[in-house]
Amino acid sequence: MLGDVTGQQVESVFAPLGALEATARSGSRNELRRQTPAGNLEFGYQVSELDDELVVVFQNITGFQKLRTERDRLMQLAAVGDVLPSVLHELKNPLAAVRTAVEVLIEDHPEGELAEQLHAVLNEIRRMGLVLDGVGRMKHELPSTRHFAIDQAVREAFAVLVPQAHGRGIRTSAHIETLPLLPFDASAMRAIVFNLVTNAIHACRSGDTISIKLQREGETLLMEIRDTGAGMSPEVKVRCTELFFTTKPRGSGIGLALVQDLTSSANGQLHIESLPSQGTAISVRLPLPA
Repeated sequence: MLGDVTGQQVESVFAPLGALEATARSGSRNELRRQTPAGNLEFGYQVSELDDELVVVFQNITGFQKLRTERDRLMQLAAVGDVLPSVLHELKNPLAAVRTAVEVLIEDHPEGELAEQLHAVLNEIRRMGLVLDGVGRMKHELPSTRHFAIDQAVREAFAVLVPQAHGRGIRTSAHIETLPLLPFDASAMRAIVFNLVTNAIHACRSGDTISIKLQREGETLLMEIRDTGAGMSPEVKVRCTELFFTTKPRGSGIGLALVQDLTSSANGQLHIESLPSQGTAISVRLPLPA
């Protein structure tokens, strides 16, 4: 950075001379952000008077600022986590009531423009339910003492997200085998589908493709979701399953961490293949009971 500013006017690097003199008199420490070919640099500086000259001491604090921003984000998420269970409980019951009411209206009006609008509303309600399931499954497990129609759960969850993908010009395809009832929690499986497909939608642009596959391979249940979107850099791929790690400005960093935890709870394996500009393929392999 020193070579980059050598020979430039002080005003173009720090602040007008008058402001520097005022800073020197106050003894305060200021911070600035500067655009460079390598990206934004943030640095702190302090001004002191030495005889008739001003001495500016500055320090690159770019890394520190990133840590401070991350700390603030994690503290906000922790605060949300404290109230999340009660919030989810308060939301799920009225949402279920609204869903039932809309379904009744659809039965009473099976055709016409009103029916189309009601179906659109119902799809959004189902998507909201998936969001709540996706967030609320933290600290839950995928194995269940009861048996569920997992193929139907995966099919329904994917179908709810298809309109969102199509609205962005993303093509979708699904190959979901009909399976016997399995000892996996249907809500947890829907949460896995929701998080993986939502991530794929966010990574894709118009013209890209998202596909989902669910099938039995011997004594293993395989679910695979592929997209032709932006992909991940090696650095992001290494950390993508860390709780609260995200590359999105408003992301929570929960999705892939939840998928990893649910997969591990069933002694399964999560495998991620991704390359920048070449898309991502994520597979979940779950051992089936003998």
